[in-house]
Amino acid sequence: MINQTRSTGGIWLGLYGYHAIIDPGPGSLVRICEAGKPFNPEDIEMIILTHKHLDHSNDINVMIEAVTHGGFKKRGTLLLPEDAALGEGRVLLSHYHSKIGCISYWQDKKMVYIPDGNIEAIKLIHHGVECYGFILRHSKLKTLGFISDTRYDEEIIRRYSDCELLVVNMTFHHIRNGIDHLAADHIALIRDIIAPKAIILNHFGKGVIEAGPEKIAHNLTNDSCKVIAPFDGQEFDLEDIESNL
Repeated sequence: MINQTRSTGGIWLGLYGYHAIIDPGPGSLVRICEAGKPFNPEDIEMIILTHKHLDHSNDINVMIEAVTHGGFKKRGTLLLPEDAALGEGRVLLSHYHSKIGCISYWQDKKMVYIPDGNIEAIKLIHHGVECYGFILRHSKLKTLGFISDTRYDEEIIRRYSDCELLVVNMTFHHIRNGIDHLAADHIALIRDIIAPKAIILNHFGKGVIEAGPEKIAHNLTNDSCKVIAPFDGQEFDLEDIESNL
């Protein structure tokens, strides 16, 4: 994050004209504007925040500015943990509670409905803050799972069992005990338990960068699952997962 070795701008999710931004960390708005068409921040309908740590949440307020067109249009949905919006340590400025069209707080197994689909909350375990992953089910797409920062827990992982595509935050090259982040060996376990067609890795730490994300992804790939270490700004066609492999 500090040196922007890899961008911390988050993930843009486009669903047939419905647009969401996931975890708008430092530089999110700048990266979107630099990307140019068709990425218009004023088109975003939903902001998804998995947890309140700075590398995920820094640009949440400026993205609300964009979604609400400078605060002049009450529109959009903000999906976030309650501890990110209320109480000590909150990252959402109180000014924006009344600006966004709808605020929805994560709860384990809660369904949030979007056009032609829904998002199911999966509670994760991450350093004492509320943190959530999710499963996206859409009538026109294969099932997608998103695993944010978390301690490895097989019971949690098995809840993603129907996902054909996973996006997984892999911070470490090697497992570091006592730290609630996933490493490459965890990705191998997830691959074998869930058996998705593809895993897209995200959220690389310094050790992963030094070892080479592409090399790690290649070593994790097997005959039934392609593991991908994307470059900043890379786009994937969710309608046809196989075309990305």
